[in-house]
Amino acid sequence: MTNANARSAANSLRAQLVESNPPDLAQEFIAQLDAYYAHPSSSFYIGKLERRFYKQKVRHLAWKPYPEDGLVTFGASGTDMCDRQIFFKNSETKPEKSADEPFRGRQRRQGTAIIDFVQLDLIHMPARLGESAEFTIAEDWSTYEDDDGEEYRVKEWVFEDAAQQRKVFERNGVQFAITAKPDGILDYKGQKLIFEYKTKATGLVAMNGKLDFKGADSSHLRQVTAESLIFGINEGIILYESTEKPSWFSDEENKSVPKTRKTWADGSPKPDLRAFHFKITEKMQEDLLNDLAEQARLVYEETLPKMTIEMTGKCAFCAFKGHCKSQLTAEEKTMLIEAEQRYATSNLAGKYDHKNLREYLSGLDLEEASEDE
Repeated sequence: MTNANARSAANSLRAQLVESNPPDLAQEFIAQLDAYYAHPSSSFYIGKLERRFYKQKVRHLAWKPYPEDGLVTFGASGTDMCDRQIFFKNSETKPEKSADEPFRGRQRRQGTAIIDFVQLDLIHMPARLGESAEFTIAEDWSTYEDDDGEEYRVKEWVFEDAAQQRKVFERNGVQFAITAKPDGILDYKGQKLIFEYKTKATGLVAMNGKLDFKGADSSHLRQVTAESLIFGINEGIILYESTEKPSWFSDEENKSVPKTRKTWADGSPKPDLRAFHFKITEKMQEDLLNDLAEQARLVYEETLPKMTIEMTGKCAFCAFKGHCKSQLTAEEKTMLIEAEQRYATSNLAGKYDHKNLREYLSGLDLEEASEDE
């Protein structure tokens, strides 16, 4: 995916999010969540529902490899990876395993744990709210074998492993597959909606500021675009939750709390939940398929994609950074060094893109690049 195409795709996704979304659907969803969490029994789960939920989880505790068809397979949540990461991931390159900052491990664990409870809460909402719970997790029948090889059917909630599907596509003469397991498929007044949930650990004020400015993250929009191709559902909701909560009581008059850290305003707590209703168009699907086809083509042809400055913004969760750096050409090193120097003398010095580039350059033999020019 070229840089221009990536920017165009991201802008297109944001435009569709703004232009095509009725503002009330996301608000209705938040209103339902707020009604549930304000309910006096929301902290207590119903045994029958909770047992069924965890039995379903246990049924899916198994290794489920992709079919051995030789196709590059993109996970829906990984469709925003850079071209080089996709290349290394689908080659015989071994991921790099190294120790991480301890708090990051706790943060990942926190996000993984919370989604279980969000799903369990959605399951309980009809029991607590009655007919006013208009957003519910869809259910469908699944078939399994018992220990004696006898088949049996059981009704399951459609989320994560119970929802997972893989589909093969062909675009521009290139075959590849996409696999997806959304956080849920919702029923809303007879309509199916894709549901994705994301935690934000940056803090309450930072989360609201970023979402107010940029809206839903472009990588999350690419994810739900991929899911729309798998499930044939073109609408849905992305829910963001801050792991920082407002002060238990108003902190507006608390002089020990800086203005930029206050979690209440105008007598009310600042939102810790934000929902975005999206609608996927054919153009969004076409753009994504074209991008993935090009990435798959490079893998099949064993052609390492050229390094770009924009790629350094996607290194945080990449397990191939060392391999990536070791295969830079002298020309690519020079291009990155010159870009860093331009950043350093511009009004972007020290900001997000500059920091990402500097982090990528750390550990590189920059003198060697100068000598090779």
